[in-house]
Amino acid sequence: MIRCDCAERIGIEVKTWKEYEELKCFFEKQVKNDIFVEELAAQPYYIWKNRNRKIEYYATKWYRCRSCGCLWEFEYPDFPANGFVKKYSDGIYSGTTVIEND
Repeated sequence: MIRCDCAERIGIEVKTWKEYEELKCFFEKQVKNDIFVEELAAQPYYIWKNRNRKIEYYATKWYRCRSCGCLWEFEYPDFPANGFVKKYSDGIYSGTTVIEND
């Protein structure tokens, strides 16, 4: 049986290069150990709309825990912009923010 520690983990804002490297290494190790599976980011985390344009931003990576089904969204930082890791315990993505400007 696959064992995970998703229940003890939380989402985080990635503010430093060191945090990014540690998190990237963690997720890659989980995939290598067959605990997580990498998925394509199927939904954007941010949509900006106006009358003529629509811009969608997708996370860099999604990971799903093979044990508990938790979905993890990982957006790599593009400094000075921070990155993030978000947790969806029920495995259902609900993280899209939509901004509409007329």
